[in-house]
Amino acid sequence: MTTSDERRRLTEPLDSVTTFFGTLMIIAALVGVAFLVFGSGSFGGVPGNVCVTQPGTQYGDSGWQTSSATARPGHSTSIIGSLQVCADHATLSEQALGVLAALPAVLFWGGLLFLLWRTMVTARRDGPFTPRVAAAVRRLGWFIIIGSIAAAVVHLIAIDALLTIMTKIDDNPYPDLILVPLHLPIPVLTGAALLTFARILKAGAAMDAELQGTT
Repeated sequence: MTTSDERRRLTEPLDSVTTFFGTLMIIAALVGVAFLVFGSGSFGGVPGNVCVTQPGTQYGDSGWQTSSATARPGHSTSIIGSLQVCADHATLSEQALGVLAALPAVLFWGGLLFLLWRTMVTARRDGPFTPRVAAAVRRLGWFIIIGSIAAAVVHLIAIDALLTIMTKIDDNPYPDLILVPLHLPIPVLTGAALLTFARILKAGAAMDAELQGTT
């Protein structure tokens, strides 16, 4: 078995999984662009239906009666566990906020898959214990931490803005930013683990260079 084959096996099964999800994301992006250009509805060029669901809130039967949120003209509300508001003929700003609410997650996962792919390419080309691989893993760790926080904040701001535009509420506006910590434990722990692993790889690369220097 050649060195190239050994290094390719080294990055499995992550290589195959990343390729699979990356392909799905590219196909979904192409379908989304085609729908944007040729379709109709929320993102098809003419005002369509935009719906938003209030996160982190559950209403029981009494919630139907006690919820202080009422739909503004041209909008409708429904409560099936959570408050959902829809605009049958969404304005341009509502469509833009709808896109903004969904876009951070798409960008985050796209960036994550790209950085994973770059890390595996670097590992196959240079070997696992090298400064370049350590730097790639460290970059991936910081991206997960910072990217997950930014995606959660932008998503929840867009959701709050849509809810505020679409409904009238007697109490305080929807303070969904307090839910950001609920989105972060897994990505922050994953990012911290990668930062630690990057230090291990860097130390291993230094030890390997020292051993090669003594032979």
